[in-house]
Amino acid sequence: MKHLLQESSNYDEYHDPVLPDKTKPWCPNCRMHTEWYSVYKTSNTGGTSTRSLACEGCDGLVYCPAGPAKRIIIGVALVGPFLVLGAGLITISFDLAGALADEEKLIFGLGSIAVGVFMSYTLRNVNKKIRKHWEQFHKWVEELGHR
Repeated sequence: MKHLLQESSNYDEYHDPVLPDKTKPWCPNCRMHTEWYSVYKTSNTGGTSTRSLACEGCDGLVYCPAGPAKRIIIGVALVGPFLVLGAGLITISFDLAGALADEEKLIFGLGSIAVGVFMSYTLRNVNKKIRKHWEQFHKWVEELGHR
């Protein structure tokens, strides 16, 4: 096994692939840091290409143990401005007497809030998967007796 890992791009002679390391991709099926290769998938509708890592041993997906806290901060930084902008535009679209003063600002404000809600829903679904992989990695770490 060590001979195979020496020939891969993931090999580090000072690190045992069975020992947990938060900086290296790991395979939840093989339950170790394995060799991996890149897989590119192109969507039919948009033509965009996404890159995933696959394990050379079992062809399953390999994950980098990224903490969910970092993703939550990024999500707030992306969604927050849309929600604040929308609330601000809706607020200034009314005059002091409470009557609608600028319909255009109201529409842009509602649209901005809708974009913010959509982005938060999308990020929530992405974060579910990340939390699941993070929990699997830490369960593996605890089973090995490391902390």
